This record gives sequence, C-alpha cells and structure tokens, in this order.
Amino acid sequence: MNSRTRRDFIKTAGGLAAAGFASTMPFARSAHGAAPLVAVEWGPPYIDNTKTVLENWDGGDIVWELHQGGAAAILGKIKASWPNTKYDVIDMWAPVFVSMMKEGWAEPLTVEKIPNIADVPDALFTKDADGNLMNAPRSVNYVHFAARADTVPIEITHIDDLLDPKLKGQIAWPSPILNTSLQVVAMALAKGGDEFNPEPGWEMLKEIARAGNIGRIVHTTTDIINTLSSGETSVTFADLGTLSGVAKHFPVSYLTKTDDSIKTFGAVEGWVVMSNSEQKEKSYEFINYLLSPEAATTFNQLNQMPPASSKATPAEGLEHVIFSNEELERFVHIPDYDYVSSQVDAWVKRFEAEIVPLL
Repeated sequence: MNSRTRRDFIKTAGGLAAAGFASTMPFARSAHGAAPLVAVEWGPPYIDNTKTVLENWDGGDIVWELHQGGAAAILGKIKASWPNTKYDVIDMWAPVFVSMMKEGWAEPLTVEKIPNIADVPDALFTKDADGNLMNAPRSVNYVHFAARADTVPIEITHIDDLLDPKLKGQIAWPSPILNTSLQVVAMALAKGGDEFNPEPGWEMLKEIARAGNIGRIVHTTTDIINTLSSGETSVTFADLGTLSGVAKHFPVSYLTKTDDSIKTFGAVEGWVVMSNSEQKEKSYEFINYLLSPEAATTFNQLNQMPPASSKATPAEGLEHVIFSNEELERFVHIPDYDYVSSQVDAWVKRFEAEIVPLL
C-alpha cells in the first residue's frame, strides 16, 4: 500500500464504508487430532470479536497469543526465535506488514489459497517487488485523537488545546510502540513537520508532559479502554477498533474532522501467514473463513470499522471516517509506513530518555 497515494487509499476505504492494533489462551474447537493453530491477535475488543466470528468454525484448535505493547513488538519476538518461531498467523497493520515482508517472514498469498481475498480491492494489499500479495486485509482502520464526550473538560477544536490547563491529568498518552508513534507525527504535522521531521511533534509532547496533562501512559488496547471507561482520563490517540470498546458504553467524540491541525491516519489491518509455519493449509482455511462476507460483516460491525471485503456490509455510524475529497486533503495523512516502521526503535528510546523524566 505504500505505493498508493493518500487519495487512492482513502477513496477505496471510504467507498467500502459508504457501500454498505504474553499470555496464551486456548480457544477450543474440534481438534481433528492435529496440532493447534497458533494465532496472534490484539487484546479486547479484537480478540473477543474474533472469537465471536469463529464460534461456528470447525477447523480445529487455536492457541491465542495477544500483542503486547502494540503490534510492532511482535517483530522482536520473531527475530529472537527465528526460524523456530511458533506462530502460524498474525493479525497486524500496515507498518508491520512492511517489516514482515522485508524480513522474509511473510508467506505470499494467492486467490487459489484464500479465495475470499478476491473480494478485497487491490489498493489495500501490501505487495513485494514481484507483485505478490503479502497480507490478507481484514479492515480499514483509522488512528486519531478522540475524547470521551461526557467527561472531557473542554471542547477540543485545535491541536494546541492539548496544552490547556483544564486537561491536567486528562490525557491517556500511548507508549511509543503503540501506533508506531503516529501520535507524535500528528503533532509534527500541525507544527510544520512530518514523519521525516518529527522534531516539532517531540517539542510539543515535551510541553504537554511538562504541563502535567498526561495522566497515564497506555501500553495496550485494554489500557486505553479501561482508563477512559473509568473516567481516569478523557482524551487519547487510538484506532477505531480500540475506541469501539469505549463507545459501547460512553459517548465518544472522534476528532477526525475537527480542524486542519488535527490529523487522522489511515491504515490496513489484517492477517499474515508465517513463512515458516508448518500448518499453512490450515492457516489459509482460517483466514478464508474470517474474510467471508458473513464473518467480515460481523467482525467489522462489532469493531465499528470499515471492512476490507467489498462483499461485507459496513456498520452504521461511520460518518466520522467517510471523507470527501476536500476532507481528505484537510484531515487525512497516509504516512510512509516503510520509513515509520524503521524509526520505531529510535523513537522508543527517545521517549524513555526525553519524555518519561518530565512526567
């Protein structure tokens, strides 16, 4: 997808929406005497909604492992154990797709192996230099600033509002590995920078930290849901799937079309089959089931995200991520995920050295 323009990507995503991101847990199905499939998924609400979709799948046992501290963290685990990594399939998003492909850890996919990927628009796939499909897109996701509408003490109308004294202790700030630090890139864009020049974003984050407005550093989807749901904090930067866990019980203000200074990032989520997996056929069956129109509809409606499958029916209430051409130019930024993924380690170290001491 990195070769696609912002307009092409979001047109595809918007069209889909308009048309209608560790402990292991066994998920018991009929085992057929075979070894269980080892799958990696995000925590709630992702894991719960995926299990709901798989209730009628009879393809065998699944052993689940949850992402810890963002999907990019799985790269270090794979590298440390390769080629003996135990995973068969991993749910991830755009920056991690690219890294997996570069390392040779992702198995090329075809319509013959996974027939239901034929229903996914070409613009949503990550491809290698030979044009092979390296991921199986499940959802079109967006990462952005949001607030719990009933508890946030001010109306946020500009990026500078994050410095307002009334937000003291109110911001749940993602750790740098969550969202691959796009929260810093978002502020850099507002101050004249971008992913290649994030310095303005780091300077603003220092101001926010010094002001005492960061009430909690969040490391997982569960952390974000818990802190906003409990009322401990009221503002964060998160993806649609995570925010759906809050929106089920509380009103959420999605700051996707608020002001030119507040940017939204679009990305694809979906599955990768590990190239060293000894259960590739079972992995293909697993993904094909999840990408069926019925399963894709159920999962994405539960997660309140636009489905990647053109045959799935989108959930209602996604107006905040359906953009006109003018809105694309104003509010949406598709970063160079290849470059962003290469910077995560450095940004994690910078966060620990420059931001944590200010909290």
